[in-house]
Amino acid sequence: MLVDGASSIARRLHFPETMIGFTIVAFGTSLPKLFTVLLAAYNGYSDLVIGTIIGSCIFNLIGILSITGFFRPIRSNKYTASIGLLFLIVAIALFFLVANKQLMPLDAPAPTLLITRTEAIVLLSFFVIFMLYGYFNVQRHHKIWFDEIAQTHDLTYYAWWISLLLILIGIVGLVAGGVLVVNNLIDISRKFDLSQRFLGQFVLSFGGSAVMLYWLMITQQNKSKFELSNLVGQNVLNIVGMLGVAACIQPIVYNPIFNLDIYILIAIVFIVSGLLWMGKKLTLNIWKCRLLFLLLLIYIAYLFMR
Repeated sequence: MLVDGASSIARRLHFPETMIGFTIVAFGTSLPKLFTVLLAAYNGYSDLVIGTIIGSCIFNLIGILSITGFFRPIRSNKYTASIGLLFLIVAIALFFLVANKQLMPLDAPAPTLLITRTEAIVLLSFFVIFMLYGYFNVQRHHKIWFDEIAQTHDLTYYAWWISLLLILIGIVGLVAGGVLVVNNLIDISRKFDLSQRFLGQFVLSFGGSAVMLYWLMITQQNKSKFELSNLVGQNVLNIVGMLGVAACIQPIVYNPIFNLDIYILIAIVFIVSGLLWMGKKLTLNIWKCRLLFLLLLIYIAYLFMR
């Protein structure tokens, strides 16, 4: 409802349809996970927060890309394949340094690792820089990013008051759903002796990525080379945007056990980048996607065995 209402308002303001898909719809698919993470942070469930953020990034890259690639080639433009992925690597490195800063003096006793509000501002500042880069890059290279063919059929328009009502109902639903998800996950964690880290990295991450996968599968995003761009943007949003907002609400206690998962995430980014540049068309064909799907199965097995 929230996405439908916001998209209707954007169309009445004459936003390009591709821009609506790139911004409003893409961001809307992240909102359920965002509200859940923020509620978990507010209640002090730090492992659930970190696990969801890292797990979502991994599922986005090897889960969504591989499954979507079974149905159509995943194309990218040179800006996403180079600068976009570089931004993602820098975001991961910044996250790692902020989370592990107290461990830098190796001879010191291991302290409690915290991501404070000051560091949250650093993360959010990097997110603002990334968004500014994305905005000016799209403005400067509009023809590379967008398919200029107008899509005027089957577009939904609502009256202003209906659009605003849909947005309000959507926000209420997100908050209520987030509360139910967090409370039930904590109950499951206690009842079945499952760690918050596992629930975040598998249950919440898989669920959040499934929403984006559904959206990509029902749209013709391959015409505008948005699949990888959206996923890179979502991962940067997860790492520095979502984590930054969560740490502003409540300082996040960081468990060093997540360092291994960060190493895995960095390795996956380099693998995706290498596969993209392997060949001349910056494309992930079905064979490359099968390799990513194999990595997905290995990662899921790793989560259950760990």
